[in-house]
Amino acid sequence: MAIMIKAGKYNKVISIQKRDYDKERNNTPYGNSRPIWKNVATVRASVEPLQGREYFSGPFQMGENIIRVRIRYLEGITNKMRIKYGKRLFDIYSVIDSMESHRELQLMCKEGEAYGEY
Repeated sequence: MAIMIKAGKYNKVISIQKRDYDKERNNTPYGNSRPIWKNVATVRASVEPLQGREYFSGPFQMGENIIRVRIRYLEGITNKMRIKYGKRLFDIYSVIDSMESHRELQLMCKEGEAYGEY
């Protein structure tokens, strides 16, 4: 039985980024290199907010959203990458290839104050 994926389901455009360290151009005053995020791919996707919560981290109140991003299967996507959607950044914490069919990836992501630019 063939699984059909409707094209209209992927109605957003996202960039998938990976962390890179450029030691020549991006040193901190202490000699450490700061990560640079480089685009790996720009693809059409479905962005689905699943859950939001607030919690306390020490004296600070933090917010966090769980987002599922669906894309057509793309080899090489890992949980070391992140997604840029407009001005929003989502950290990928799980990459799911449903039924190992290589048709669609579900990227489970977190967004919130603790996951911003680093």
